[in-house]
Amino acid sequence: MNRKQIKPAKLAVAFMLLAFALWNCKDDPNGTGMELLPGSDLKTVGQSVDSESIEAFTEKDGPLKTDEPNYNVFGTFNDPVFGKTTADMAFHVRLPGYPGYADTLQLDSVVLYLLYKEFYGDTITTQSLKVYKLQEDIYIDTLSDAGASDYSYYQDVDLKSLAFSTPVGELDFIPKLELDSTGTDTLVQELAIRLDDSVAEELYNADSTQMVNNDTFLDFFKGFYVEPQDIENGGGLVRISTLSAGSNLTLFYSDHEAETDTLIKQYTFSYGINSSSARISSYTHDYSGTAFADQLGANQSEPDSLIYLQTLGGLRAKINIPNLDDWKDSVQYGDYVINKAQLIFQVDTLASDYQTYSVPPKLALFAIDETYQPGEDEYLYFPYDYGVSPNLYGGFFYAEDATYRFNITNHLQAILENEEVTNDGFYLSTLYQNEQTRRVVLKGSTSHVGIRLGVTYTKLN
Repeated sequence: MNRKQIKPAKLAVAFMLLAFALWNCKDDPNGTGMELLPGSDLKTVGQSVDSESIEAFTEKDGPLKTDEPNYNVFGTFNDPVFGKTTADMAFHVRLPGYPGYADTLQLDSVVLYLLYKEFYGDTITTQSLKVYKLQEDIYIDTLSDAGASDYSYYQDVDLKSLAFSTPVGELDFIPKLELDSTGTDTLVQELAIRLDDSVAEELYNADSTQMVNNDTFLDFFKGFYVEPQDIENGGGLVRISTLSAGSNLTLFYSDHEAETDTLIKQYTFSYGINSSSARISSYTHDYSGTAFADQLGANQSEPDSLIYLQTLGGLRAKINIPNLDDWKDSVQYGDYVINKAQLIFQVDTLASDYQTYSVPPKLALFAIDETYQPGEDEYLYFPYDYGVSPNLYGGFFYAEDATYRFNITNHLQAILENEEVTNDGFYLSTLYQNEQTRRVVLKGSTSHVGIRLGVTYTKLN
């Protein structure tokens, strides 16, 4: 993301002292509705709270890059507020070494194991999946010498078109959630999908030249595509630990006594999924029938009373704070020092149902460069407070009052002091987009609570 350079702030020592002294001051709840611009008769140190001029709009997020995540989200989820989300995936399995299968051994079965720990949705709806062999190559994303990506996949990639049409495995399952002894963390669960014997035979009978190394093996066996089946109600999304050692393809074979066929010993050989494997997800969102469907793609002339945020390339919010320009246009450089500027978003706890559906533990607020065009997210950048301290910049969820708070003190000061720093709005988004299911409903700018910007400032004499 582009970062603009700002001039060294004047009176830096005074600013820092005041910032530390005033940082823990609570916003005055009776200040809502005050004019953002301080009047000429205000004292040297003042406060202002603005909640009326801010505008907020829900937008579709994305396109989200979906290759090589730490976790692959998978399943079908009919969210009661956010509509239907479908997530599928494709991946390589790789040789850990040369198998060395003996002709005298008996082939038993092959099983695809996928581990998961987190589940988002209901635990009563049966879900179904199908496994297909890949027909086309998929590639792990790498960087060229110039620093550009050689292979990138995005959330709308059609993974099914890369696979054979006949499934080689199916499974019906009801996702499980089991708490550990502390009653807080979920334990790892397992999807065990027995595949067709033809897969076992293909691997077992592979020519030695096809297993010289992983490059030749992937030319021979390109991997799998896993597809969730559609469900009309309920469901959920599992967070697959594809990089876990327990997620693998295991071939079972055995040695038997020739005359009596008595089992002597059973063997296993596991083809792994690791950081060298291509791992790709695809996400589809259907917002038809939702309360906010008509807001998406509209002219957005009227701000929303509720705004909706969602991971997996789902939804984000555009935030406009036009009164930030009033500070810059109405005062001369050096007249004001911003001691604290905090942007506060209130969670709609009823619409979010956050006791059932976990909200994001942290959100991200990006400033918009004046040259930004839709789809060019490289022109989004963190407010300057993030460079001072990511923790001070904030964005964390505060459960005690169900709010998210961002400190944009340095950013507002930069707008006052530097003509190159423009006020072109912000985007509010979820984090961990490609590997975690989270969503939240926030009070919009036209709601009774609104979005609040609290500013503590010093007017220099």
